[in-house]
Amino acid sequence: MGNTIGVILISYDVNRLHTDVKKSMSDMGYSDSFMFEGKSKTYYLPNTTLWHSKKSSNQAVDDLQGVCNSLGVSLEKAIAVLASEFNGI
Repeated sequence: MGNTIGVILISYDVNRLHTDVKKSMSDMGYSDSFMFEGKSKTYYLPNTTLWHSKKSSNQAVDDLQGVCNSLGVSLEKAIAVLASEFNGI
């Protein structure tokens, strides 16, 4: 279902240790902000939403599950989508 490699957006809910989950995902190359080409403003995603430039949606969910398992955190829900074109404010 989600094997295409590209820009992936993943949003999730965990029961605790939100900051630790986000940090661990960040260490794996996920980011909580972006900039549009030619603009100097940084746009921040909602608290438990991240993106990665070179993953599949399957890989993103697997990464998140691995982080949650290693931290003993319950992953309540998550969705990862291929986001090759988007806009934000």
